[in-house]
Amino acid sequence: MTSRRNFLQQAGMATAASSLLPNAKTSMTFVHHVLFWAKNPGNEAEKTQLLTALKQLGTLPMIQMAHVGRPIITEFDKGATDGSYTFSVVLVFENAAKESEYLYHPLHMKFIDANKHLWGKVQVIDSELI
Repeated sequence: MTSRRNFLQQAGMATAASSLLPNAKTSMTFVHHVLFWAKNPGNEAEKTQLLTALKQLGTLPMIQMAHVGRPIITEFDKGATDGSYTFSVVLVFENAAKESEYLYHPLHMKFIDANKHLWGKVQVIDSELI
């Protein structure tokens, strides 16, 4: 049986959590997701160079959140998960205009010029909250 104290604690946590959700939705409305396949996946130096450069992109001020990752395939969804890429980058923006600002930013342009020889394939997936 739940005590009154436990009930009140749980209710308070639920209220606090629900108050955060609307803010997260409205402030993270545009996601720029990019998958990179290394041109030479066995070359650790090239992969390290690309990874370092990808992490630097996340420092730009118009980016609300940056996540650089590698493929992870779990037992649950291994049949539906594409683990063929080398790195995944997820950047969150307030809106499409902020993403456009990022795309034409000198650091992003420099990233492309300095590292495009490191990837054999790149796939961009942009989505806007509906």
